[in-house]
Amino acid sequence: MVSELLVVVDMQNGFIRQGNLASDRCLAVLPAVRREVDEALAAGRRVLFTADTHEIDDAEFAVFPEHCLRGTPEADLVDELLPLLVRDDVVLLRKRRYSALFETEMEGHLHRFGIDSVRICGVCTDICVLHTTADLRNRDFPVTVAVQATGTFDGPGHPADAVQESSLMHIQRVLGARLDHG
Repeated sequence: MVSELLVVVDMQNGFIRQGNLASDRCLAVLPAVRREVDEALAAGRRVLFTADTHEIDDAEFAVFPEHCLRGTPEADLVDELLPLLVRDDVVLLRKRRYSALFETEMEGHLHRFGIDSVRICGVCTDICVLHTTADLRNRDFPVTVAVQATGTFDGPGHPADAVQESSLMHIQRVLGARLDHG
């Protein structure tokens, strides 16, 4: 029997509602993300939420503005998902880099729960979704990206529609992940 894990990437206040990296485009995928979570849990699958969590002097702030500092509301999951953390089939994984597998317990969770494949959604498609997908594929996990529940921000030098399209193409053609446009 195949055991699929749903990985929900960085659906946090700091990307959705407040702070330097909050984006209405990321907020727009929240209903589709919630549907993904509800469907996974109803089907008896586990859900792993990642949470970008940084210290005050994080090296990432040389590339991106300060965001999701440990202990601040920005680092919390959005209110619509927060109540799910009390469930035994839901895990919160704090991370400090783009990939959810970098210096975290994610690989241990994959093995402990006998995960054979991963479905992924969340934000941002071109950063944390892409890098987590790459690291999963490098470990030979089949990955499916839920396209309707995945998004990125729009900003100067970062046109969201073009970035989303090129990122999904890379995820599919280079990393070999499956895209579910459902």
